[in-house]
Amino acid sequence: MENRAPNPLHLTSLTILSPSNSPLYVHSFTGPEDELRHYHLSHAAVDVIEERIVMTSTATKPAESYLGLLFCMEDMAFYGFQTTTKIRMVLSIALVDAMIKDADIVAIFRSIHNLLLTITSNPFISLPSTFHAKSSPKHIENQQPIIETKTAKSIRNVSISDSKIFGFGPEEIKSDWLKDSMRFKKGIERIGEMLNGRA
Repeated sequence: MENRAPNPLHLTSLTILSPSNSPLYVHSFTGPEDELRHYHLSHAAVDVIEERIVMTSTATKPAESYLGLLFCMEDMAFYGFQTTTKIRMVLSIALVDAMIKDADIVAIFRSIHNLLLTITSNPFISLPSTFHAKSSPKHIENQQPIIETKTAKSIRNVSISDSKIFGFGPEEIKSDWLKDSMRFKKGIERIGEMLNGRA
């Protein structure tokens, strides 16, 4: 009797949607040329997600976070997940002959959710991209008295409201924060590589 390795899950795409269903992040594991196609297929899942949430939630019991298999289309199965802050994730997996366990899908969603929490918990992520820190002058580093010179050019950043500098809700998450975060992109790629059997 031969020992066979279990078939890896072949992820095809991941879409993260805001509570208002606007796209925050779209990643195609099959290549960047498929991102638009995967986005449209994932967005088709929004109606199914809304329907599941209405069916499974009541005033006293919120909807389950794992929404299960949403639908199958073309050669992919689409699964849904909603966080407690109503950020929605749609994951598509290539259909294979092997059985796909819900526990495996939930583990993938939890990993992605944990990565999302790590990135959005960075207190400096909400700073504008034009914000630049300036190095301290040498006279401060050497603890010498400060001497003003008329030739010194003052660098000033645009002032940021204290009420919005570090606090934001799920509706205020910007798609650029996820697209510009190397840690987030590498984390998503690593999850895909591990599950596709390339890591």
